[in-house]
Amino acid sequence: MEGETISRHFFNVMTPGFQNHFNLPSSFCNKLKDEKSKRAILKTRIGKWKIDVCRNSEGIIRFENGWPQFVRDHGLSIGDFVVFEHTGDFHFNVSVFDHTACEKEFPIESKKERRENNSRNPHFVLTMKPSFAHEKARVNIPAEFARSNNLCDKSSVALRDPCRRSWTVKLGLQKIGPFRLVMWKGWHAFYVSNHLKDGDICRFELNPDSLQYNPQLL
Repeated sequence: MEGETISRHFFNVMTPGFQNHFNLPSSFCNKLKDEKSKRAILKTRIGKWKIDVCRNSEGIIRFENGWPQFVRDHGLSIGDFVVFEHTGDFHFNVSVFDHTACEKEFPIESKKERRENNSRNPHFVLTMKPSFAHEKARVNIPAEFARSNNLCDKSSVALRDPCRRSWTVKLGLQKIGPFRLVMWKGWHAFYVSNHLKDGDICRFELNPDSLQYNPQLL
């Protein structure tokens, strides 16, 4: 229908060289040949990013300035799978998946939160999944967060809820295959005691002095 905005999707697997700029697929660029904007807006569940857009002589659209920051803020790495939904006027809804085909948990806060809350302790956010309810669940701590906060050589952490109740949770490091630091023994007691369920979103704030996490249900 004339004048109607049509949502269009494409996906891309991150390959070497993606960190500094990103080329949209040529077939998708053909669909946007009438778009004249020189800036794109990428929206994920942790915020929005303004990205400069340019075209080469062959009509290929490239994300440039702003793209490296988007990459850093989402911890993108080679092999990650990114889905773009174009909603019109160079606005995109973006979803990020890791090499296991699971949607990525973001270890960092949104840009707005970083500007307004620079005094906060390091934290990450997890969305509860059905597997997290299992008695022998193993819950991933985002790899970038684990490395940057020197958690890899720790054997346990304490999870303390807003009521100041505390649970000791064992940490385990997967040494074969992709890097994984997981919470396991003790997690189930924390999950059950806080009446968590699939879809709940929890923010885990690290107290570096005591190696305690202060989880909050969002």
